[in-house]
Amino acid sequence: MFAIWIMGAGTAQADNLDQVLYRFENRALTLGRYGSVSGFQRKLFVEAARCKKGPVAVYGKADGIVGAKTRQAIVDLQPCLNSAVRAAVGAEQYGAITVGLWRLLMPVDISPPGAIERANQLTFALEGTDYDVIQFNFCQSKNPRSGKRFLEGDPYCHTNDPRAYLTWGPRGATAGAGAEIQQIIFASERANPGLLQSVFGPLTEDMHRLALGNNDAAFDILCSIWIDDAQREDFKRRFADYGAREEVQRAYRQVYDAANADGGKIARFFKLYGALRPIIKRDPTEIDLAFFIDRATHGSVPPGDISQLVDRMTSFATRTRNLPSPGELRKQLAAWLPTHHKYNDRLARDAIFLIDDPDVILSDAHRRMWQQRSGLKASDFGLSDQRQIASYPVAAPTGYEKIEKFYTVLPEDKRACPSTVRSARRP
Repeated sequence: MFAIWIMGAGTAQADNLDQVLYRFENRALTLGRYGSVSGFQRKLFVEAARCKKGPVAVYGKADGIVGAKTRQAIVDLQPCLNSAVRAAVGAEQYGAITVGLWRLLMPVDISPPGAIERANQLTFALEGTDYDVIQFNFCQSKNPRSGKRFLEGDPYCHTNDPRAYLTWGPRGATAGAGAEIQQIIFASERANPGLLQSVFGPLTEDMHRLALGNNDAAFDILCSIWIDDAQREDFKRRFADYGAREEVQRAYRQVYDAANADGGKIARFFKLYGALRPIIKRDPTEIDLAFFIDRATHGSVPPGDISQLVDRMTSFATRTRNLPSPGELRKQLAAWLPTHHKYNDRLARDAIFLIDDPDVILSDAHRRMWQQRSGLKASDFGLSDQRQIASYPVAAPTGYEKIEKFYTVLPEDKRACPSTVRSARRP
C-alpha cells in the first residue's frame, strides 16, 4: 500500500506533505474523542503494530490524545516505509503527525485537519472537557474552614461561579447568564425534532423548560435535578449520550460560530486586523487566529466600536521603521484587552501564542505561569505565523434571541433546592 501511495506523492507537492499537523513534545495534546484524530490513531496503531509484529494494545486506546504512545507508534512505523515514503511524510519531523503521514494512512475523503480546526482544538485542549462531559456548578467549592463541599456534609453552599449552573463541553458552554447550553439545545432540537425525547425520556419536559425558560427557571430545573442523587446520575448519563451525537456536536459548533456568539467576537478581531492591513501588509496569521478563538472563549475581545483600538494599534505598529512581529502585535493587543477575571490564567494562556515568536520576550514570571498552566505552544498544533488566514466562517445568528420565552418558575413550595443552595446565585 505504502509503495503504491508514493507513486502519486510527487504530484502533490502543493500539499506540503512534511508540514506538521500535531507534535507532542512536553505536554500531550488533548484533541477530543469525537474528532478525526481518533480515527487516525486507530489506523496508525494497527499499522505500527503490524510493522512491529506486536499487539495493537501496546499503544492504548484511540482517544484523541496525542502523546508519548502516539509518537512511539509513528516511530515504530518508520522501518516499514521505504526511503522515498519516509521523506514524503516528513520522517525528519520526529514522531510528528504530518500532512503526508495523514494522507498515507487515512481515506482520501478525510482531509488533514485545517488551520481553523486545529486552532479550535488548541482551545479544546485548554478547556479539557469533551462533548459528553457536563459539570454541575452548585456548591462545587469546598468551605475553606471545613474542607468539605455541601454534598459532603458541610451545611453551607460555596460556588466559584454563581451565574453558571451547568457547564458542558469543549468551549465551556453554560446554563445560566450565558445561556449557551439553552441555545445549543434549541438549535439541535430545531434541526432534529424529537431528539430530546429519544435521549432524555422522562426528563424531556425539563429539557424543554430549560431551553425556553429564563434564568430563574434554569436554576430551579437544574437544581432540582442536582439535589437528587439518583436523578443527577441519570441526567449525567443521558447528557453524555446526547453530547456524543454528531448532530448535537454540529449544533454546538454552530452556536459558538454564530454572529451573536463567539463567531461575532472573532469577527471583531478580523475587522481590527483588516483596518491595520494597509500598515502591517498582511492578514491575520494562523497563530493570530488561534489567539482570537481562545480570547473569544475565555477573555476580553475588541469592543463593538474598534476605532480607538485601531488608532492605538496603528501608533504602536508605526512607532519605528520596523513593523512589529506577529507575536509582538499580539502581546500589545493582549495588554490593551485586559481580563479582570482569572487574570494570571489569561496571561498563561496568552503565552501559548507568544512563545513561538523569537522577537517576543516573556518575563520569568510569565514563563512560569505558562509552564504551570499548560506548557503548550501554538506550533504544537502545526500553527504558524508564516501562513495567513483571510477570514473566519462566522455562522448566522442562532435565532434563539427571537423566541418567545416563558418566564414561569416553580412555586416556592415545589422547589427542591434548600435556601443555602439558592444563595449560591449571589456572588
